[in-house]
Amino acid sequence: MKSITLNSDTILQMKLFRDITNISCGDCFSIERTVIFVTKKGDTAKAIGSGGKNIKILRSKLNKNIKVIEESHDCCSLVKNFIFPLKVKECNQVEDKIEVEFNHSRERRFLLDNQQRGLKELKAAVSRYYPDIKDIRIL
Repeated sequence: MKSITLNSDTILQMKLFRDITNISCGDCFSIERTVIFVTKKGDTAKAIGSGGKNIKILRSKLNKNIKVIEESHDCCSLVKNFIFPLKVKECNQVEDKIEVEFNHSRERRFLLDNQQRGLKELKAAVSRYYPDIKDIRIL
C-alpha cells in the first residue's frame, strides 16, 4: 500500500469517528458525498454499533453518507469489503484490471444503478490504495 497524506478536515473526521465509536480508524477519505472510514480487521461491527446507531450519529454530524470498511491486504478483499453486503461470486486481478462476478443480476444492478455512483466510489477507493489498477469490470 502507498503512504497516505491527511489534511486537517480528515483528521477532524477521524477524531469524531473515534469519539463516537471508541474505535480508531486507520484511514479516512471522502468520495463525492460519502466519507469512508477504514478500520482494523474485526472492528467494523463495533464501529457501526447496534442497529447502526454510530453511523446515524456520524451521518447527522457530518451531513454526509458514511461507509465503514475493514482494511485489507489485497485488492480483491478491498473490493469485497467495500461492496458488502453484496455477495461476490468471484474476484480476480488480471494484469491492471479487477474482474468482479456476482451470483445474481440484482446485485450487479445495485452496484451499477444511480448513474453508476457505486462503481465510481469503488474505483476511487481501489485507486487510492492500488494506483496500478486501471479498471474494474463488473461481469
